Amino acid sequence: NSHRLYGHTYDLTGKISANPYLQLKWSYDVPKIPTVNATVSARWTDMGMLNFGTNNLSLSFFNARQEVYVSNIKWKKLDIRGGLRNDIFNVRNVKSSQIIGDYDLDHLNNDYPSLFMDARTYTFDDGYFPTRGVSAGASYSWTFAGIPTMIHNFHTVQADAKVVVKAGEIFSFIPSFNFRFLFGPDIPVAYFNAMGGSMPGRYVDQQIPFVGITNLAAMKNILTVYRMDLRFRLAKNHYLTGIVNYARDCDTFRGYTEGLGYFGAGAEYSFDTIFGPISANIHWSNLTNKVG
Repeated sequence: NSHRLYGHTYDLTGKISANPYLQLKWSYDVPKIPTVNATVSARWTDMGMLNFGTNNLSLSFFNARQEVYVSNIKWKKLDIRGGLRNDIFNVRNVKSSQIIGDYDLDHLNNDYPSLFMDARTYTFDDGYFPTRGVSAGASYSWTFAGIPTMIHNFHTVQADAKVVVKAGEIFSFIPSFNFRFLFGPDIPVAYFNAMGGSMPGRYVDQQIPFVGITNLAAMKNILTVYRMDLRFRLAKNHYLTGIVNYARDCDTFRGYTEGLGYFGAGAEYSFDTIFGPISANIHWSNLTNKVG
């Protein structure tokens, strides 16, 4: 029978067969309420000599992060979370002939508390090779202090979206964009805008993928990346993708249209195994003028 317990329903059913056994089923509709989370993490990253724009960069850093935030907040089709984050950075071995962007190289070892909020919607039908759906998100953080060295507070705004448009049984068009904006004076170098590689966040959390740069490039405070993938399904688990992307960066929006920007293109082969995809690509960009 179905009963009600404190305003919620539960079912209790029994079944007897020729081989006697009793099967009980109890389902309880728990109301969806926000979840309080606490996380602690630490990592050491040594990027060695990578391309820092058109210059060489040697950068190593230690980062310890603590977060207390609320998640499981649903609004329409958005999943929202927000709370307090604290980042301890110990940046070492910074060597570069020039830093691209208005970043502060004096505050290499400091503690940065911030408030943040993220929102995301995800409707892809597959985690690796979707044929339909949308993935889109936006995030904001306000870094309001530096400990023990005081800093000017600054704001970080990021947004991204990707849409899969299926064309028959073989082709899929996948347009996407990724923006990251930094607002404020003397932003610590640990928060610099970065793009390159095939994986988001590989070397630093804020890394935006850009086909045409093998490792990492540091960009100015206002960074936008636009991308188009044309994916071709060769066989059941084999895919070939042509990729073009274009990036623009500037210190302020008034200078956004200055210059030609950065163009990159590549071709990628992927094999979808039971453990996940294995991929390899060949690429070029006018930022490096090299094949990678």
